Amino acid sequence: MPICATMGLKKIYIAPSATDGTMPANDSSWVDLGDVYKDTCQLVDEDVEETVHESETSSKKITVFGNYVTGVNLSLMDPDLEMLAKLFGGNITGTTGKRKWTRPLKPAFKEWAIKLLPEEGFMVSCPVVSIKPKFEITYSAKGICLVPLAIKFNKELEVDEEAKDPTTTA
Repeated sequence: MPICATMGLKKIYIAPSATDGTMPANDSSWVDLGDVYKDTCQLVDEDVEETVHESETSSKKITVFGNYVTGVNLSLMDPDLEMLAKLFGGNITGTTGKRKWTRPLKPAFKEWAIKLLPEEGFMVSCPVVSIKPKFEITYSAKGICLVPLAIKFNKELEVDEEAKDPTTTA
């Protein structure tokens, strides 16, 4: 029996979420999120809320679980202006080489679909996520522009044995 191990991160793709909450089709609407800074990408479930109801007069107990709260935390490395505008909102003006991006004071709430494509193993995806970006720029000789992202899954997590590039329709 072959051993299936999910290892490494090849790419992360995002696309505008479908209005009906289903996974968008594989096509050119999916874009590469960009370069993910080494060893920063982690998919994590928060602890599920557990409520236990106990009877005063018997040994009866009823346990109720809350929903999974799943998120992906990562840092993008040196994103381009187009990706900054996608994630933060705002406008790009000017011509190539002289463009300017203006970030709004208030983040734009957008919903996306996401696919995390591993080097090997299961692809994890979600048809509706919200992405909360922020800046961390170190202005030093060793500094770099990082954009930490907190990605919250707003629908069920999907795991697919067939990990393939969603930008291709074949």
